[in-house]
Amino acid sequence: MPTERQSLAFRALRSPTIRRLLILVLLIVVYQVWLTVQASGKVDPAVGDERDMRGRFSADVELGFPPERYHILRMQKHGRIAGTDGNVVHLRGVAPAGVDALAREYWIERIVPPEDERPAAR
Repeated sequence: MPTERQSLAFRALRSPTIRRLLILVLLIVVYQVWLTVQASGKVDPAVGDERDMRGRFSADVELGFPPERYHILRMQKHGRIAGTDGNVVHLRGVAPAGVDALAREYWIERIVPPEDERPAAR
């Protein structure tokens, strides 16, 4: 025999509006999990090896296309733009949290240390 609380929950689940909201919440959660999973392989392990006194460092952000104003403004929240070369944006003064936030952007392919700071290949 269902209690009053259970019957209220069952009635709520029968509502098309509640079902749509639950589906929307589920889609948002799935999207956030996907962003987290795909971000894990984007950052080169050598990023952040050369830190300044404040714990910040330089990084090159590689895109699959030439960056536009939107992309530059989004990256500017996490560091100073030092220029671009084709599909690469050079950032300076990036914090570790900034790298994590940038890696979650789906349009960023890789984050690597700048050419002059990369260890020589053997």
